[in-house]
Amino acid sequence: MIACLCVFTLAACGGGGGTSTTTTTTVPTIVGKFAYVANGTSNTISMYTVDSSTGQLRHNGYVAAGSLPISVTVDPLGKFAYVANFNSNDVSAYTINPTTGALTSVGAAVATGTSPRSVTVDPSNQFAYVANRGSNDVSAYTINPITGALTSVGAVVAAGASPISVTVDPSGKFAYVANFNSNDVFAYTINQTTGGLTSVGAAVATGSNPTSVTVDPSGQFAYVANLGSGDVSVYTINPTTGVLTSVSTVAAGAGPFSVTVDPSGKFAYVVNNGSLTSNGSVSAYTINPSTGALTSVGAAVAAGSNPEFVTVDPSGQFAYVANFTSKNDVSVFSINQTTGALTAVSTITTQQGAASIAMAGGTSPVKYVPEFAYVANVFSNDVSAYTINPTTGALTAVTGSPFAVGSFPRSVTVDPSGQFAYVANNGSNDVSAYTINPTTGALTSVGVAVAAGSAPYSVTVDPSGQFAYVANFNSNNVSAYTINQATGALTSVGGTVLAGTAPGSVTVDPSGQFAYVTNFNSNNVSAYTINQATGALTSVGAAVAAGTNPVSVTVDPSGKFAYVTNQNSNDVSAYTINQTTGALTSVGTAVTAGTSLGSVTVDPSGQFAYVANWGSNDVSAYTINQTTGALTSVGGTIAAGTQPTSVTVDPSGQFAYVANFGSGDVSVYTINPTTGALTSVGAAVAAGTSPYSIIVSGSIQ
Repeated sequence: MIACLCVFTLAACGGGGGTSTTTTTTVPTIVGKFAYVANGTSNTISMYTVDSSTGQLRHNGYVAAGSLPISVTVDPLGKFAYVANFNSNDVSAYTINPTTGALTSVGAAVATGTSPRSVTVDPSNQFAYVANRGSNDVSAYTINPITGALTSVGAVVAAGASPISVTVDPSGKFAYVANFNSNDVFAYTINQTTGGLTSVGAAVATGSNPTSVTVDPSGQFAYVANLGSGDVSVYTINPTTGVLTSVSTVAAGAGPFSVTVDPSGKFAYVVNNGSLTSNGSVSAYTINPSTGALTSVGAAVAAGSNPEFVTVDPSGQFAYVANFTSKNDVSVFSINQTTGALTAVSTITTQQGAASIAMAGGTSPVKYVPEFAYVANVFSNDVSAYTINPTTGALTAVTGSPFAVGSFPRSVTVDPSGQFAYVANNGSNDVSAYTINPTTGALTSVGVAVAAGSAPYSVTVDPSGQFAYVANFNSNNVSAYTINQATGALTSVGGTVLAGTAPGSVTVDPSGQFAYVTNFNSNNVSAYTINQATGALTSVGAAVAAGTNPVSVTVDPSGKFAYVTNQNSNDVSAYTINQTTGALTSVGTAVTAGTSLGSVTVDPSGQFAYVANWGSNDVSAYTINQTTGALTSVGGTIAAGTQPTSVTVDPSGQFAYVANFGSGDVSVYTINPTTGALTSVGAAVAAGTSPYSIIVSGSIQ
């Protein structure tokens, strides 16, 4: 639907057009840095960072879009993102933080035609175009180079019947629109000064119900995926006029919905939407460099259910498929650089209705760096703060540490932006909020603590940084708050939601859709959906059984699995997460750990899980089966301090930290990236009296 790959190739080659992209002597290597998914059903855009070596996507929060966001694109310079909102008839514009990848709304959405289905940006970064399926036309806009704001070029330009996809060729001279109901492609020339479109001439026939059009990086060939006829149309492009000439058609899978070409121009990929009785797939082809003809690489590769969009990262190493009704996820594939064949790598969850994915590239990969650690000390009523040596993981006390909190603090957390810290005070029945000094890590109180329920035990912040949740042990409920994005102050969402008996731990899944709470005395886990607008919680249904006295819950970075430590049955329960409802299903028999378990955490890669064992004074390590979520012991345990209660892993995945309640200190470990085994860094670092909870924050560089 949205052809961005030619754009990335141009950016990689210094922004040139046409065949000038063949010069490579001074071209920096472009890698994928950030990814964005339009979630049509939940009206949001999920944000991810990209591991340039593995292709793995890592949740990076989400932002609100319009109604039924169906298409997302990123401009060639990676400065701005644009989203076509099908039901609200507008386009949302965002700036992209070049360091973190975070999206910030440019302002009010800009009106389009009726039912906008696709949005793209020209290679010069000056103009944006939207195909409006309902009004049978194309809207054109100029882009403010400073703010990213869109301004209409003027009157819309007529297209065919139900235009569903728009793309611009690499030279920026021509635009093409696939028209779903008239079975054709319209071609336009682009006014290089105004961005206005002028029809090239008569429409060119496609197959039945074309859904996607793209142009290869050389600008010589165009490809159209035809949903109704199950094939791909191939065309040559007249470099002077932009006119398309049919070359051939090639068979695809069931319901081809999107087509793209890799940055090298050697391979093409088509996502097949599937049928009511089968999941979707991805067909791969080699491209004849002389004629543009496609040759199948082999059998199509399985994707999720009803995949709608496929793209390739700027490096050409990985392909990504947005699965609209699967488990609301994105499938990741590696690309064989010789044959173009795809191999499944992983999946990552999104919010509801993954419809489109766009990539932003850069000359350096994303790097997570640990910065600060915070420890809640129950009986000294304070929080210890430390800076982290990013090379060794060693902790150094922050000037002014420890910082006063409420009575008997049981839990500390940091929001995703690293700006604010929150502490649940078990004795004073409230939550303390602090701003974090970005240079020193020092905490400054936001103001008076905010009331919670009775005996709050755990506090967490959702991935968007908009909402905070507190599990109240004695009042058997969960408090919800909105977060002031400027000050960090908390405001109650209103009321509480019931949990089981003695809720002790609360967490939110990485997509920000679901919250989970362990109920210590009722031996189960409560699940909730999160209202994306208000933060309010709604119970998913009956709580799911856990072991004896579940004390901690976490969700892996992919969002597919949840893990619960059961303090008095000395084991860990594993669950799969239904990506539509949030419901938990047991993976099988719980795995044993040490004795009198504390918290559980999963490393950022999603490969390893760690459990703090209060009774046996050690930490258990496990590998995670990426398909089933099942845990397998790494082998033995590693010694910690006395009564370890809480374990966490830093954002880089290099170091693990354990708060030891009995010995009043923090143990530091390095993580073997291959096996997950822990190695002690050295002597434990002093904390306050009875440290109970530890959290680590970091930054993206």
